[in-house]
Amino acid sequence: MLVIGMTGGIGCGKSHVCKYLKAHYDAEIILTDDVANEICEPGGRVYEELKSLLGDEYYNEDGTRNRTLIGNRAFKETELLEQMNAIIHPAVRLEVEDRLAAAAEEGKEVAVVEAALLIEAGYRDICTEYWYVYASEETRIERLLASRPITVEKIKDVMARQLTEEEFRAGCDFTVDNDGDTEYTDVQVDARMKFLFEQVAISALV
Repeated sequence: MLVIGMTGGIGCGKSHVCKYLKAHYDAEIILTDDVANEICEPGGRVYEELKSLLGDEYYNEDGTRNRTLIGNRAFKETELLEQMNAIIHPAVRLEVEDRLAAAAEEGKEVAVVEAALLIEAGYRDICTEYWYVYASEETRIERLLASRPITVEKIKDVMARQLTEEEFRAGCDFTVDNDGDTEYTDVQVDARMKFLFEQVAISALV
């Protein structure tokens, strides 16, 4: 199974590329942000451990997290944030591995692991290759302002805390230029997928 690790800065258009791969290649899409949220809620693999760390007062009556209270506290307490990350990040990795195994068992030929922190998190050993979805800062700001209730200042603050374009490119095997229209983006994706499938076919013959 081809496993594409996909990353890029806020507003670059990772979601479009994921949707295209799902629609045209029946790819299994694993969004690590969603995985992280799911494993922290009731029934999730780190729910009890995280609740024990934070205390009952940080949870709603239905057992779900009060994310505002937790976020405010974690913002002030660096040590607490590090403790939370030490619980959540390894569990996200395990959950991703489980979902990839299930996708392979189902006969999926393609899977995508989408993560803004893909390079930093170190998913290289479970991915066939890394993709960087690129769009200029101007394009990203324009898209985000049109699609989210967010300010330019907030967008630039998030961008400043993410990897630079040079760092993303250096850490990935392939760059999808998503700065223009989506048809151009889709052509690039199709060409790369054709190349990857050809490589798999060649490997099978050796």
